[in-house]
Amino acid sequence: MSRGRPSEKPAIVLDKWIQETEDQIWHFDKSKSSNGCYLVEQKFQAGNKTKFKADKGKAYGKQPVVMVFKTSNRSNAKTKMKIWNNENIDYIMSAKKLPGVPDKAEILELSVGKSFIEKYQSKYNL
Repeated sequence: MSRGRPSEKPAIVLDKWIQETEDQIWHFDKSKSSNGCYLVEQKFQAGNKTKFKADKGKAYGKQPVVMVFKTSNRSNAKTKMKIWNNENIDYIMSAKKLPGVPDKAEILELSVGKSFIEKYQSKYNL
């Protein structure tokens, strides 16, 4: 009669399995990837989300929105600054066209507050 712990059953080793979370499906297969999953699927569709509509004209108290942009993506493009005193930053980010900002403009900085005006003027020599 042997004393001590009874022998344990050997662990079951899986070669293929699927693990699901709230928004993803993870596929594991030892023959395809020995280090981890080989495929991650998203459960949601990108086109089904509701679009965000920012309200125009709802400002942050008396804080201005400051944008620094280049007029194009060229290296010698002129750097400019645009200040909105009564606009929402979400509207500025989502607007297709902004007055005073060209369509080809490359946005470098976008922030809310008076202190950023002096900061960007010294940083970009405006």
